[in-house]
Amino acid sequence: MAAVLLVQGILASPARAADTIEAHYRAAGPWAVATADVPGYRLVYPAALGAGGVKHPIITWGNGTNAVPTQYPGVLDQLASWGFAVVASTDTTTGTGSEMIAAARYLIDRNTDASSVFHGKLDVTRIGAVGHSQGAGGSVNAATKSAGLIRTVVPIALPAPIWVSPGDAFSVNRLTCPVLFLGGTNDGLISPDSALQAYYGQVPGAAAKALLKGAGHNTIQGTGGGFLGYLTAWLMYQLQGDAYARGAFAGATPEINTNASWQSQFEKNLP
Repeated sequence: MAAVLLVQGILASPARAADTIEAHYRAAGPWAVATADVPGYRLVYPAALGAGGVKHPIITWGNGTNAVPTQYPGVLDQLASWGFAVVASTDTTTGTGSEMIAAARYLIDRNTDASSVFHGKLDVTRIGAVGHSQGAGGSVNAATKSAGLIRTVVPIALPAPIWVSPGDAFSVNRLTCPVLFLGGTNDGLISPDSALQAYYGQVPGAAAKALLKGAGHNTIQGTGGGFLGYLTAWLMYQLQGDAYARGAFAGATPEINTNASWQSQFEKNLP
């Protein structure tokens, strides 16, 4: 019981006054993390699922070309530590979005499976799609091809159109959920700022965009580098209704716009 109360207390408490929003969410969250491998998926999730009556939002993850979930331990563990149930397809080609949709539905089905550790512990109405490179395109496709299944999208290092095969083509102008485009200033070949800015401009609704200084195309692999703080904050804002995290992107002076580690920051239509 004490552990449950501790988790509840941490989740409910505001950030310390000395924290920036980025620093607060760059640190590991209050949930211990568990990992399981099942056919087709790696599952990364809070070990004490449902503690205190919490219902966990779902994140479906898309790998970059020829990559697998074990190459992204930093970001997957980070999101689970903040209370998300993450399902990562082991497919090395996730650009169509179908793999990510199937992964999300796999966890939705586990929520109604009495034999599953996830039974009754997921918030199946709050699902985010997050992906890297080819998987970034897959995250857009997952949202536009799943009839409202996805509540928010974070494409990381989304490739410029020249790199996207016809079978993986995506249309950001069809997005109806909020999207955060993340890239790096050292990713000028595959995911240059010009391409991300064009994608941002095509989104008709809520969107944000920023480039991490010094980050390359694969910086999100391994530890996740400097992406973790604002990625986590965005998902807390969009899927857990976290008002403190919202301040990174919305309000009179979004924190990300004044952060010297980032550049080319833009936001529009954010609630």
